[in-house]
Amino acid sequence: MTSGTLPPIESVSGGSHGVEAGYEQMLALAERYERQAGDFVEMAGLGARVMANGDLLESAILSPISFGDAEVQVLDATTGANGLTVRAIGIEADALGVRAVIAAFQASDSLSRHAMEMLDNALGQLLLAGTVVALPTLLAAGGISYAYYSTLSPEEQEALKAQLAEDLGQLLHDHPELAQHLINGGGGLLQNLVPGLGLLNPGDGPINQATTNDAARLLALLLGNDTDYQVNPLDVTGGATDHVPGSLSDLMSQLNATNELDASNPENNGAIQIQKVGDKYIVYIPGTDDMSPIPQDGDHARDMETNYQLIGGMDSAYGRGIQQAMLDAGLEGKDVMLVGHSQGGMVSTSLAADPDFTRHFNVEHVVTARSPTAQVTHLPDSIHAIHFENRGDAVPLLDGEDNPDQPNRTTVKFDEGSSDIGDNHGLDHYTNGAAAADASTNGSIQDQITRMHDDGYLGSGTSGPVVSYQVTR
Repeated sequence: MTSGTLPPIESVSGGSHGVEAGYEQMLALAERYERQAGDFVEMAGLGARVMANGDLLESAILSPISFGDAEVQVLDATTGANGLTVRAIGIEADALGVRAVIAAFQASDSLSRHAMEMLDNALGQLLLAGTVVALPTLLAAGGISYAYYSTLSPEEQEALKAQLAEDLGQLLHDHPELAQHLINGGGGLLQNLVPGLGLLNPGDGPINQATTNDAARLLALLLGNDTDYQVNPLDVTGGATDHVPGSLSDLMSQLNATNELDASNPENNGAIQIQKVGDKYIVYIPGTDDMSPIPQDGDHARDMETNYQLIGGMDSAYGRGIQQAMLDAGLEGKDVMLVGHSQGGMVSTSLAADPDFTRHFNVEHVVTARSPTAQVTHLPDSIHAIHFENRGDAVPLLDGEDNPDQPNRTTVKFDEGSSDIGDNHGLDHYTNGAAAADASTNGSIQDQITRMHDDGYLGSGTSGPVVSYQVTR
């Protein structure tokens, strides 16, 4: 990317201008129709009371013609062909029609989601069955490929591996939906691997079929499902500054600074930072330290076991430790924003949806970068979230599906990706993606930014102290 060029925003879903927000606006219109119909009925009743007025009835003797004319006019205005009663019935019918259309749309959306889950589950089951059937062929092909590979020079082997990695990365960048569907079939895959054990049931998928979330829960259980934690204050130099963030890209820069605390100092693994902005607090939460499928260091709270727990909707040592660190910092009852990347974004979204967490803190905003967050299916209406995903970054796809569409929850997908899978996950790309969002005219994005400013998290000047804590197992 050339200097000064912002990456294109590919799509914006959810938020104040999303589909669900549109449904809510249409339902609000139906409610206004119903109120108007009620007003017309009440006015029609007033006409009947006027006709029953004693003085008007007595005037019929003195002026029967004018009385009859008045009676015709009132009846026509209240119960005539174009009267209030007929109009009320028509408006009520319109309201019912709007509600019926919205119900049909929502049912269609739900059916589509369930059908996709069922197809992905079946794909996972077929993948295992197909692999077993094709195993002899695969072994033979693997043997031939290895024989060819062994004849190459070390330089040629490295070049071949680099080419394969680039091809895979390009495939992921060009067709992220393919990887998403394969990952979403993980429940069906493991369901066939462990039939009858009940470890994946009752399942949170359609018709009790296992999903990726169920598969992640199984992996967490197999690793011990450890949620014990330790929290200690951390005396570090660097990290987030006392500069008040003025934009989404500033938030990403601050988050990146916290993330860099352990770049050259592994002893800082597990570090989070808390910034005081006026009477508000921003918590910066980095992501995974130990990427090994089976954790190698039992002290890391930010490991793959935590990832499995978060995708599976379970408690984690990292999440519990963050809560304790915030309590130790005196944030009980305070207004907070959670800003997280990768695993940090996962745990931020999970905590925001956890009533046990929100009874301690008033979470007003969540900002995530390169994080799978679809496993959190609903955030309370009072919490506003914006999720950033870079095309070609594999990590946000690990939930196996798109983020839920909520009026208070916006997902921004941008394209600064390449064939380098690892590089696509870098926070520098997300800083650029956030800058593109800052410059965007999209209504959902701008409403989120405006609310952050109004709530006091974005501004200018210097803030209070930035404090650091370390969360370990």
